[in-house]
Amino acid sequence: MVGRTVFVSDLHIGTGAETNWYQKSVHEPLLKSFLRYLQSGENHVDELVILGDWFDLWNYHPFSSPPDLALIMRQNHTLFQRHADGDFVSLLDTVKVRYVNGDHDMEVELREVNRLLSAMTDRRILPGHGSDVEKTALANTYYMNGPVWAEHGNQHDLFNKPSLTEANPLAPLPLGYFVSRIYCHYLQKKIASVHRADAAAVASCCETGLENYGISLEGLLQELLRQLKNGEKLNPAGIVLKMMMQHNRNNLLEFKLGNKGLSEVNTDGIARFYPDLISEETFYDAMCEAEVAFDGLAHFARQHVNKNPHTRVVVMGHTHCALNMYCGSLKNHVFANTGYFCPPQPDIDSGLHLPGFVEVDSFSDGSMKVTQKIVSGTLEEDIREISALRVY
Repeated sequence: MVGRTVFVSDLHIGTGAETNWYQKSVHEPLLKSFLRYLQSGENHVDELVILGDWFDLWNYHPFSSPPDLALIMRQNHTLFQRHADGDFVSLLDTVKVRYVNGDHDMEVELREVNRLLSAMTDRRILPGHGSDVEKTALANTYYMNGPVWAEHGNQHDLFNKPSLTEANPLAPLPLGYFVSRIYCHYLQKKIASVHRADAAAVASCCETGLENYGISLEGLLQELLRQLKNGEKLNPAGIVLKMMMQHNRNNLLEFKLGNKGLSEVNTDGIARFYPDLISEETFYDAMCEAEVAFDGLAHFARQHVNKNPHTRVVVMGHTHCALNMYCGSLKNHVFANTGYFCPPQPDIDSGLHLPGFVEVDSFSDGSMKVTQKIVSGTLEEDIREISALRVY
C-alpha cells in the first residue's frame, strides 16, 4: 500500500444547544474512538480529510443568535485541546489534516480555525487543495489528489449552495440556512414531546430528506409549473417557506442573526433574498439540484467523472446517507458517501444509522480500494468494515 486517506463528513459540532444534532454525551465518545483509530500507527493513516459540516452554525432556534467558532471550540475543549484519549490537536502530530467547507460551516474560515488552535500546536490544518492556509471559505470547496476528487456536496444542492446574489444581504447564506432554523423551531417541539433534553433523543431527526422539513418535491414542482403556466415569476423560495409554515402551524418567526449585516429578519422577508433560484431557462438543472435531498448525489458524481476522465474515485457527504457504489462502466469509477457522525441515540441503538467514514487506499500498481466503515462503540473492535470496492 502506498497511502491511506480517510474521509469523514457531517460531524455538526455545535455548542450543545438542544437543537444541535451533535450532543457531547452521545457522540463525543464515538468521535474520540475514531480519532484514536486515526492516530494509531497500526492503521497507517496518512491523511484525514474533513468534508464539511465539521462545525454547525445553522441548527439553532430562530430566537437565539448562532454562535461563533471560538464558542463552539470552547464548549468542546476535550476535542480541541490536547487529551490522552483522542482529540484534533494531538492528531495533527502524526496525521495531515485537511478541511473542506460544507453548508452548515459555510462561513468558517480556515485561518480562524488555525488561529484558535495555534496556542496548542504549531501544526496547521490545510485546505482541501493546495497548501495556502489563508484560503477563504468560498474557495475551500473541494479536495483533489490525482484520481481522487472529494467535496461536501452542497454545491450541487439548489437550496444549500452559496447564494451570492446582490439581493441577498446575508450572502453567502442560502435558503437552506433558514430552512434549518425553521426546522429547529419544529424540532424543539418534538424534543418536548418525547420529554427529553435535546435532539439526540429524537429518532430520525438528522435525516436530510425535505419531507422531514415539511417540504414536498412534488408539491414544489406542481406550484412551479402553475406559476409558469400563468406567466408568473418563479418563486421557489416563497413556495418552500409557505410549505414549512403550514407544517409549522403557520407560526411566523423572527430570526436572530448575531453579528451579520441584519440583526434579525422575519419569515415574511426571507423569500425576497432568493429571487432567482429557478428560471424558465434553468428549470431542468435546478430541479436536479432540488432533488439532491431525495435522490442523493450520485448523479453529480457521474457528471464529474464524465467531465474529468482521470477521476476514478468521488467522495461526498452532505446527504447523511452512507454509500459505496460503482458509478462507471467496467468497475473503473467509485462513488462513496461518508454518511454522517451524529445520528440520534434511538437510531444508533437500533443500528439504523451509525457514525461512519470512508477510507481510500492507494497501491503501487495504480489500483485503489474504497472502504466504508462504521463506529459502533468505543472499543477498537467496534470500528468495522461494511463494504469495500476495488478500482483498477
